[in-house]
Amino acid sequence: PAIQKRTVGRKGSASRFRHRRHFAIAAGVRRGGYRRAASHNRCQCGSTKCDPNVSATHYPNDAARRRWLLGVGGAAGVVASPAGGFLGRAKLAFAPAVFDAANGRALVGVWGNRALDVHVRWSRDRANVAAGSKSSAISLTRESDFVGHLSLNRLPSGLIHYAVYDADEALSDVQSFRMPPAPGTREDFALAFSGDMEERYRPFRIFDTIAAQGVDAFLHLGDTAYTDIPKREFSPTVEHYRRKHAAIRADQALQRFGAKTATIAVWDDHEIENDCHGGHPAMATAERAFREHWPVRNRAPGLFRSLSFGDDVELFVLDGRRFRSPQNEPASESKTMLGRDQLQWFQSAYRESKARYRVVGTSVPFHGSSKDAWGNYQNERDTLLSMFRDAYTEHRAKTVLLSADYHFAREWPKNERRGVYEFMAGPLATFLTFEKENGARERHSRGSHFVFGDRPNFGVLRYAASTRELSVSYFDDTGKPLHHRTL
Repeated sequence: PAIQKRTVGRKGSASRFRHRRHFAIAAGVRRGGYRRAASHNRCQCGSTKCDPNVSATHYPNDAARRRWLLGVGGAAGVVASPAGGFLGRAKLAFAPAVFDAANGRALVGVWGNRALDVHVRWSRDRANVAAGSKSSAISLTRESDFVGHLSLNRLPSGLIHYAVYDADEALSDVQSFRMPPAPGTREDFALAFSGDMEERYRPFRIFDTIAAQGVDAFLHLGDTAYTDIPKREFSPTVEHYRRKHAAIRADQALQRFGAKTATIAVWDDHEIENDCHGGHPAMATAERAFREHWPVRNRAPGLFRSLSFGDDVELFVLDGRRFRSPQNEPASESKTMLGRDQLQWFQSAYRESKARYRVVGTSVPFHGSSKDAWGNYQNERDTLLSMFRDAYTEHRAKTVLLSADYHFAREWPKNERRGVYEFMAGPLATFLTFEKENGARERHSRGSHFVFGDRPNFGVLRYAASTRELSVSYFDDTGKPLHHRTL
């Protein structure tokens, strides 16, 4: 903001203006109407000397460049210590973040600037973290780009305080997150959900808005990074994928949020390449980089898994990319979104579930009809829809599908009378479909259901233990309430 105030609308040297504008772009700040630098090291003024250590689209690979960007980025509001202090120690590149917290376990992601042996200490008492329980140690090595994650086990529900250590040296400030309700219990719980965020739209202030809702966990429904944008710089290598994910993680608001709110993440297509299917040659490489930056508690290949939030709520996260058939394959019984193994796992886990609310995370809309959505995989969709309806008929269990990808929010009421709900949210930080695609607003607004596509947005599912009811609310990126209903 300071850069913009000093330059926009001010008379003076055109060269000085272009240099200042390049600094804002290189540090990752988006300004309306600014076009991005044409090459890694060339300013729009034509000079190659303005910011030689940073690319407008890639986060630096080596530790020295990381520290440089961490220093200058803070001035632009993009990268800074979320809680103060840890960046000055120079051993960690970013704040730690919590993932897949459920069933008494959680993962803590750690991003280093150099080789380290790290562990996590945690406690229910904030003042006692240094003497608290310890995780096993892991080594951050060059082979993994100095990135790794640690597992915390036997965690009680409620507030958990933790910090990252190298031997007896604290590398991070003490952070806190809420562990969800344990199996066999019923407690209030809130899950935020949305998807789709692009590096050039930083800073991601929407995460501060989500945090203000006091949610216990966040379901990221894919397109965690647009690794294939811009196309001229796309390279399906692990180095490229890592740089793009690191550029996302560098965002200050995301770091603040991730350190204190457990994230449950799945990918969509842009973590690999636009509209990809299971046959993409870089699928395994992209999954490796994704798992490094968005830790997942399951075994590769694929990101599918389930997490329980007490007796009444269970979340099933589906991977709609790793095993899917090509979109242009003719319709048949063998055409699949999930692949044989994942489909069998999901059918078995869903039917064995005792949860009153069976929440299903899918990166593309279940009721959507586009070539990349479930409507293009109709046989498999119909199989699952029949299973969902049977669960409602036989057990009064409601299926709540959460989706993203279309870059606007809406509900899909078609099967609600049979106990099947779908709520789509997004984007978090990228373009808005209603501003780019003629007719999209009108097409998706037919009927009496909620639709919103004028600003970035997110949804929140809230479970009330006292009434055993589940409600959904929508908010835009400023925190303005958009929609609310109880299922």
